[in-house]
Amino acid sequence: MEEIKVGIIGCGGIAQNAHIPGYQRIEGVKVVACCDVVESVAKSTAEKFSIPRYYTDYSKMLKDEDLDAVSVCTPNALHKEPTIMALEKGVHVLVEKPIALNAEEGAAMVRAARKAGRILIVGFQERFNPSGLIIKKFVEKGDLGWIHYNRATYLRRRGVPTWGVFLNKELQGGGALIDVGVHALDLAMYLQGFKKPVSVLGRAYTLFGKNKEAAEANAWGAWDTEKFDVDDNAFAVVRLEDDSFLVLETSWASHIKSQVVFNVNLRGTLGGAQLDPLEVYMDRNGVAVDMTPISHIKPDWREQSYIKMKKFIESIKAGKPLYAPGEEGVIVQSIIDAIYRSTETGKMEPVRIPL
Repeated sequence: MEEIKVGIIGCGGIAQNAHIPGYQRIEGVKVVACCDVVESVAKSTAEKFSIPRYYTDYSKMLKDEDLDAVSVCTPNALHKEPTIMALEKGVHVLVEKPIALNAEEGAAMVRAARKAGRILIVGFQERFNPSGLIIKKFVEKGDLGWIHYNRATYLRRRGVPTWGVFLNKELQGGGALIDVGVHALDLAMYLQGFKKPVSVLGRAYTLFGKNKEAAEANAWGAWDTEKFDVDDNAFAVVRLEDDSFLVLETSWASHIKSQVVFNVNLRGTLGGAQLDPLEVYMDRNGVAVDMTPISHIKPDWREQSYIKMKKFIESIKAGKPLYAPGEEGVIVQSIIDAIYRSTETGKMEPVRIPL
């Protein structure tokens, strides 16, 4: 296959820290154009990474450039339109997580990919967490038996992102849940084998956003407590199609000991497993045994991001998604949507998700 030409839509932090440098590490791939609505950002990005051309209108970039693939790195509310336009022009798409502002938009993106016969992948880099990949082997071999309980956790003590549009509900669709909770949720679903969700009981809260003392203690600078209108904590219980349960806990701010807690705990009929520290629990010869798999690779989100770009390019060559297809992104988003709906109803009743 000839050189794969890639375009970048949205030149913010994730594009500059992950996507562009990731593509530039891959042999046979060239980032030929980038686009951002802020011309100074598009221009400086092109200069910084020696990208030949820059645009402020992605439709013009898609028209003028002979692209094979694009990364969509815009705010969540701006995922749908450029993704569909790119797919309709025969361009493969890697869209940042979550797939879109809601599952309905995500489903439209999936339909467009199917109609165009092009690849749509969601950028869930935690699927390449080295400890998670080890646990996945135990699950796929059946060593854990039927996984009846799954707990996904992504908590920060004081880690509210105060840059970009993270605190803009209109553009992001929410706060901690849709930003970091989605990572833990996707990884937990992936490790368990991606069972479809049936119902959700959850709550998304703003517990610290109006607290000036908490804002001043934030690791990334104080936020404006008067304008804070997104969730900073969320909790949910999800019932899956095989009658197992997944519990999700996530926060940008929480009274915990560590600055960050990222974990997945699986409990099965034959064994259990934990992501951090990496451990597997089983019975052997009538004795309860704790096993510590040895991994020489430490989790590194930048390296995992590089792998997600590399696997995207491999997917293009293989003609099929090798990870996180759009369909799975829609399932994850349907759970996120249901947690927000459950919050809005205020009822202690599960919100059903159509299978």
